[in-house]
Amino acid sequence: MANHVRFIQWEGINFAGLRSEIVKYGDVTKLSGKNGEGKSSIGTGPVWTLWGCDLFGKTHNPSPTNYEYDVVRAILTLSVDGEEMTFERGIDGGDTVYLVDGTPKSATKFKEAVAALFDKEDFLALYNPGFFFTQHWTKQREQILKYTVPPAKAEVFKEMSRTSPDQKTKDIGLNPAASKLDELTKKKSLDDLKDTFSKDKTQLEKQHIAAQSRTRTLQEQLDRLSDTGDNLEALRLEHAALLDRIKVIEQGTEAARETNRKRSFLSAQIEAVRTQVKAAADRYMLVYNEPIDDSCPACKRPLDDEAVKAVTDSKEKRKEQLRGEHAEIVAKRKQLEAELAALEPVDIDDEQLELQGLESNRRELEERIRISKERQRLQEEVAAAKQSEVDIHTRLKESIFILDAIKAYRAKEAEIQAGKVQSLFTSLSIRLFDYVKSSNEYTPAFSIQMDGKDYAALSVGEKITAGLELIEVLHKQSGLIAPTFIDGIGEYTGNIAVYDQVITARAVKGQRLKIETEVAVR
Repeated sequence: MANHVRFIQWEGINFAGLRSEIVKYGDVTKLSGKNGEGKSSIGTGPVWTLWGCDLFGKTHNPSPTNYEYDVVRAILTLSVDGEEMTFERGIDGGDTVYLVDGTPKSATKFKEAVAALFDKEDFLALYNPGFFFTQHWTKQREQILKYTVPPAKAEVFKEMSRTSPDQKTKDIGLNPAASKLDELTKKKSLDDLKDTFSKDKTQLEKQHIAAQSRTRTLQEQLDRLSDTGDNLEALRLEHAALLDRIKVIEQGTEAARETNRKRSFLSAQIEAVRTQVKAAADRYMLVYNEPIDDSCPACKRPLDDEAVKAVTDSKEKRKEQLRGEHAEIVAKRKQLEAELAALEPVDIDDEQLELQGLESNRRELEERIRISKERQRLQEEVAAAKQSEVDIHTRLKESIFILDAIKAYRAKEAEIQAGKVQSLFTSLSIRLFDYVKSSNEYTPAFSIQMDGKDYAALSVGEKITAGLELIEVLHKQSGLIAPTFIDGIGEYTGNIAVYDQVITARAVKGQRLKIETEVAVR
């Protein structure tokens, strides 16, 4: 890129009403004449030749509007770091033509040749004192900071840790915020850290609310349980002893119930056998009371002694059989009665009553154990929930601390950078950042004032003053020396301090266009 640009000559043919004009530049080139003589057109000529724009960077068509013409030509010869070059741009039959050092070029090649020498915005800002102020604030800010190196991290960390204005840099120890960022920025950039911890903060805020809600819910559940003051381990021991006692009693009552069941079974058997004994006795008496007939039942003829004896023997035989059956059943009854007599009945009413009391105590103990276990569980869950809440809150505070540290860093960085840029100016004041109260952050911004007034409120002369001061700063930043064109010089009463060529335009009533050059006294 070029460092030193000087205009040697510009020629305009049918350029914005100038039918044919040649300007040979000196150290100082003065254009004067009445309005409409082409002073501003001559000032516009070089930039249109190079970029096809006007003094403010807008696309421009310099074709005459008040007479017929065949071609429009603008030819600029300039010196770039001591090397002479000629650029030509023209309009021929509606087509734009481009030449570099007399050789026709395509639009792309022409633009590349110009771009290789200097940046359009940088050149226009140095050439036209009013150009910079017509750009959007983002462009203005970008151009001011283009050659400004942001302060080093170490410098920002030191300054954000400063405890007094007169404290020597070597004596400044990093405060916790700066120390934390110094550690974290060894692995990640500030922007990455901000993204990471902003997301963490959002998530942790939600988690903290959820953790608080869980703690509150568990605490409410715990508060609803009556606090009996019981010791769970003591209750368990008491419950175990109670179960042992119930087991012993149940084992004893089970044996008693078995004995009583046997007695009931024997009593039932005895009753059944007694019924059998009575039935056997009834059968015997029935045979016993049978009469012995001494005549034939069919023919009624008397039986002989032998027949009567046979009937008598048959009856006795049946009686004997029935007596045997009766005796056998009676013996069985006596055996059962003996077995029953051998089984003493067992009274378990007292044991049953005690068992009922023990069972009631068991149920009460188990309920107390359940409540105690539930209280213990809830107490543990409440403690865990509170710890989780504390842990999340600790992480949340850490994220907020880091985000606040980043904000503090950005604020101090903005302050240092703004101070360095401001130190370049004498009468102009620059604002590079705006403080946003709602987010407690500094956001990029730009405004420029002179003596407390915005550029739009300045007079023509004050605008020239502001523009010249800005040109000086931009020159110091970029290192580029370029001609400066001051239109309306009659409104300016200050000193003209430029680094090389200056071109001025002054309105003079009734005067035809006059072009004068001077050699600067250096």
